[in-house]
Amino acid sequence: MLSSWGTLYYAFAVMVGAMQTEFGCTPTRAMLAYSLALVVWGISAYFVGGWVGRFGGRTVMAGGSVLCGLLFLALAQVRSVEGLYAVWAGLGLGMALTLYEPAFATVVQAFPGHYRQRIVLLTLAGGLASSVFWPLTSMLMQTLGWRGVALVYGGWHLVVCAPLHRWALPRHRHGTARPPADGPVDPGIERLPTTFMQPSFWLLATCFVSFSFVTSAMATHVIPLLEFRGIDSVAAIGLAALIGPLQVGGRSIDLLLGSRLRPMSMGTITVVLLPLALAALFVAPMAPALLYVFIASYGTGLGLLTIVRATTPARVFGDKAYARVSCALSSPSELARAGGPLAGTYVFAVSGGYDLVLLMLLAIASIGAIAYLRVVQCTKT
Repeated sequence: MLSSWGTLYYAFAVMVGAMQTEFGCTPTRAMLAYSLALVVWGISAYFVGGWVGRFGGRTVMAGGSVLCGLLFLALAQVRSVEGLYAVWAGLGLGMALTLYEPAFATVVQAFPGHYRQRIVLLTLAGGLASSVFWPLTSMLMQTLGWRGVALVYGGWHLVVCAPLHRWALPRHRHGTARPPADGPVDPGIERLPTTFMQPSFWLLATCFVSFSFVTSAMATHVIPLLEFRGIDSVAAIGLAALIGPLQVGGRSIDLLLGSRLRPMSMGTITVVLLPLALAALFVAPMAPALLYVFIASYGTGLGLLTIVRATTPARVFGDKAYARVSCALSSPSELARAGGPLAGTYVFAVSGGYDLVLLMLLAIASIGAIAYLRVVQCTKT
């Protein structure tokens, strides 16, 4: 998980500058390759859920690692921006096959009813990916160049990740699913069209889409947002750098307290933390100490959100439906992730400042929180 997130999701930010220089293109054109990957990830996620349910996660994730390895080797050979787009579009499919959604589905398949702590441990590894692979990629770039980095990562996926996924992951287990503890499930819920008729599905989709949009926008705009609230660039970078460790801290809290709290209760805390953080940032010019409230609430909530997205579908729809339902929920969320940064940039350009951007993100986060709270009410009735 650490390697998949590090090479597929985080390494591009370090490599893109050298790619842009070599191909002589604008930053926007170069960044479009990554946006294409996110769009393909979102579209593919829907289908990956069915593949995991049918073939098992170990087969799907091993195949995904082989695909990623071959595509990284191909990346080292591209000679045009169009080739860059084609390879990263393919790596978007690799993301869908190897990142959190199939991994979570594999864990739920193998350990029905006992998956929560294992999911938290996976997210702890994923949360460290940027801390490991940003400096690692930078170091390799200095000696090997971006093409050399692509070759190294391609070989790593083929030689290390693919065998681990194929032989270290648990086998697909049939007939062991249990109903969720938070409410009854329609007997036909394992059929996705039936799921689409459930209000809880659309409420969760609204919640996850909202927070994917907000968190992806914040990922690219958090430093300028902090600067716009009146702090210098060095302090803004320092504060933003705390978000990563706080994510890991939030997930560690869940690991320690998760057995004492129902998953839906932890989810309620999480979806309240994120709008609270944005509200604190909005009024921070009047009370600068609220900047620390923002960082603490946002970092912790962001870390917990990944676990909420992983565990809530199983609690609402049951273990048997998990693979298809979770990936169906992930598909629009990943598309929203691709649109968040662009929307934030557009609103900033139109308004000439970040106040309207922040209000937009606060409103969307509040919609996501309300949708989740409605799911909690539905599971109690």
